[in-house]
Amino acid sequence: MKKVNQDLIVHNMPDQAKLTGANYVMNSPKSSGQIASSNNFSSLNGGKHNFKMVGLFIIAGGLIVVSGLAYASYYFIIKPTANNESKALVSSPTKKENPAVASSTAPTSTIPAVNVEQTLNIATITPSSLDLGTSTASTTMSEELLGLENKNLPPLVDTDIDGLYDEEEAALGLSATSTDSDGDGYSDLAELNNNYNPAGSGSLKANSQLAEYTNNKINYQILYPKTWTFKALNDDYTVVFTASDNSLIQISVQDNLDKQSILGWYENSFFGTTVTYDKLKSTDNWDGIFGEDNLNFYLTDKKHRNIYVISYIPAIDDRLVYPNIFKAMINSLKIN
Repeated sequence: MKKVNQDLIVHNMPDQAKLTGANYVMNSPKSSGQIASSNNFSSLNGGKHNFKMVGLFIIAGGLIVVSGLAYASYYFIIKPTANNESKALVSSPTKKENPAVASSTAPTSTIPAVNVEQTLNIATITPSSLDLGTSTASTTMSEELLGLENKNLPPLVDTDIDGLYDEEEAALGLSATSTDSDGDGYSDLAELNNNYNPAGSGSLKANSQLAEYTNNKINYQILYPKTWTFKALNDDYTVVFTASDNSLIQISVQDNLDKQSILGWYENSFFGTTVTYDKLKSTDNWDGIFGEDNLNFYLTDKKHRNIYVISYIPAIDDRLVYPNIFKAMINSLKIN
């Protein structure tokens, strides 16, 4: 058996084979048995080195492209969105639940007088300035403001259990120990609710403890207790009555721009609110509707010229001393 040559043997490579990427051409003999020199392998290794360099350039280029895309995404998509959200948070208006109020100093009473003009802002009553989803007396003066707490206040008392608090009967000149102060067979509350004088004969206007306020600017009249004070503001478009306990009853007027009925205006302003028949009220002069909490009454005249908002704002939250007088004032409103 012939001894095998231990050197590397290159078998019949094609003539003029070219190695791409290397400056080298090897002309291989057609016959087998020729041995490749060490210089040939050195040229092959140089080609491999060039391949590695090309690969590194491709990887580096890919990283640059990815970085560019990431920066573009941040600059044109993420950053503008974040800025918009930040602006929205900064510019979001604070909700106002009721028209703000101003009033004169109240008469002397067991509760310290409060200068309402220093604690509450005046605002024009428009759907945009009200929180139209709710109608709560957010302008209520707090216990801290008055220096009192509910537990330190005397309880509301209805001595004769006729539905009128003793404070209301005093304001109307009625007896706190009789359900029928004038003895005509009709209860004090029934007469008050129907615009009659519970202290004597005639209509409620005949009650000696009541006075009539006339607004010559907007042409309406309303009754109020003589012991209360009032102040006209906003060129007479806002009038505030201050009760003996520093609670307020405010009347505000705005144009009914679209000449809507009160039901149409209310449904558009308080979108999604359910209206029930017990909230509706009509007279010969106007049509109106109570808000959900019964502390705001919205009405318009028969010609739909104006929208009136009558609000009861208690001095201390949830302590409604004059709810029946509030309703009686609404009933007494006359629009010319």
